[in-house]
Amino acid sequence: MERRKIQLIAGTTYSVSLPKKWVKKNSLKQGNEISIIEKSDSNLVISPRSFKEKKLNEISLNVDDYIGGEGNIQNLSPILFACYYIGIEKITLFSKEILSKNIKTKIRKTLLNMSGTEISYEDEQKITIRVLLDKSKIEFPQIIYRIGILIEYSILNLTKQLNINEIRLNENEIDRLYHLAAKMISLSLIDSNILDSSKIKNNSLILSYFLMSKKLENLSDTIYYLSEYINKNKTKTDNKKIFDFVRNEINRGVKYIVWDHLFIFERIGGEKLDNINELISKIKDKSMQRYFEDIIRYLKDIEDEIVNISFYSQLIRKGFL
Repeated sequence: MERRKIQLIAGTTYSVSLPKKWVKKNSLKQGNEISIIEKSDSNLVISPRSFKEKKLNEISLNVDDYIGGEGNIQNLSPILFACYYIGIEKITLFSKEILSKNIKTKIRKTLLNMSGTEISYEDEQKITIRVLLDKSKIEFPQIIYRIGILIEYSILNLTKQLNINEIRLNENEIDRLYHLAAKMISLSLIDSNILDSSKIKNNSLILSYFLMSKKLENLSDTIYYLSEYINKNKTKTDNKKIFDFVRNEINRGVKYIVWDHLFIFERIGGEKLDNINELISKIKDKSMQRYFEDIIRYLKDIEDEIVNISFYSQLIRKGFL
């Protein structure tokens, strides 16, 4: 790192000299134009080349290039999500032939998990999708808060009279919120303004936020599978202590993410966790036992990432990151 003093020229212009090695390395001469970009954190980025900031706002894709000769439509969802994650606002899918019913159905089902999207045009050979989301108004901690609330609702549903339709609705919304979280994380990597407005704030936190989001989705999926198993087999479950433990830990972790990270988060462990594992080991239904084991495993993974977030936040606060 090099330091430079600001100079005032003719009483009106502020000037900073460039490092000589950097100028020579980039073959710059007097009169050459460079680019200066101000980031949301007030830092300036100097580029040795003058350029216009490029942004991929729209894309047109021939679905025939992605479904293969056998008409495998499974690639369509990942490709649509990839476009969604990087902030493309207009996605056109077309075919030289007629778009099959299966392809159109697959597209519509995928859009259910893409917040703020709609089909703006459709004919036999083409579908145009618009993403109408205002990215600058979406805060990542609030997405996590909503996911946490929905998981709690599903757990409470399981401990009382099971309403499988309500749990299915919760699961669908959590899937949609997970993809929205992934989108905001992806955009934060490429746009410092989104990094700031999303309340992620620092690149050092991005990986842990992503892993935490994914494990929350995994935990939610497992609760959903457990509820379907109980509903299908008409199984009675008397595991309120385990459910209450999971619900309280989810609530504790989510509150930490939403609030300022002023202290190191304490991961579950010790006697309390041992007692829960012992209760799980006594469950006679082995399938149900495995579901609970997976839930606890995902819960520990989530809290590992929250510990990381709390540690990185301390370093950020001290100016090390």
